[in-house]
Amino acid sequence: MDNAQFVYRHQAEYFRSETYVAFLDQVMLPTFYRRGHRVFLIQDNVSYHKKQETYQWFASQRRHLEVFQLPPYWPELNAAERVWHYTRKEATHNRYFEQPVDLCHALFRTFRHVQRHPESIANLIRPFC
Repeated sequence: MDNAQFVYRHQAEYFRSETYVAFLDQVMLPTFYRRGHRVFLIQDNVSYHKKQETYQWFASQRRHLEVFQLPPYWPELNAAERVWHYTRKEATHNRYFEQPVDLCHALFRTFRHVQRHPESIANLIRPFC
């Protein structure tokens, strides 16, 4: 995990297949794809992961990306669930935010911390590596 990175994209509107594909195309692939290698993406079963538009994008990126679907209703296999639990604990649990922007700032501070100190979540995701 020496070369692990935590990436995200601030999404002000609801996440749907178009915004998910934009994240994959603009953030995930440029960050992790290296010529001659493939990115292995493990995703849960949220509805926009399984939309026709998303599948079409996956098909167009087949040489760069291989997608694995987690079994339905199995959050203990989903590393993202552990990271979200950490994020809630560190940034939002038992806190009041006057404005949505205040919530965003708290989340961004936590995300920046994880980016600078990936060891803070290493034990959470180690079982998945």
